[in-house]
Amino acid sequence: MDKLSVIQLAQEKGGRPRRDALESLLVRARDLGCLVDAGGGRVGGINFRFGSIGYAIMDISTEGDVKLYVQPHPNKTAPEALSSRLNQFLGEHAHLKLKSHPINCHGLLKEKVEDVPMEALVEFLETAVQAIRETYYAQ
Repeated sequence: MDKLSVIQLAQEKGGRPRRDALESLLVRARDLGCLVDAGGGRVGGINFRFGSIGYAIMDISTEGDVKLYVQPHPNKTAPEALSSRLNQFLGEHAHLKLKSHPINCHGLLKEKVEDVPMEALVEFLETAVQAIRETYYAQ
């Protein structure tokens, strides 16, 4: 599945608000230098990654489920400072309600992407990108 197919399927499942949310996040993520790819799996989705090896930040399924990461590398435990910073951000942000908190690797939001204020998701993207830059790319 390519990105356009994912966006169209998301619109079929969740209407124009879901499509608009995905498109807004795609644009903002690209502005931040993120890699944005169509995800595989049964339901399809969009994966937001950052950096040369594609550190995980966020996944959004065509069903509107939002998965946020505090462990950006799948095979390595995140440095405590990074996961703590992102968990603290999530704990303090009222619009990003996780099904369980704190999270060690990734967590799902209680609401669908179209029901979460766009500013909150963009702020998480910005915070995660900055934390990854400082943790993995700082000199």
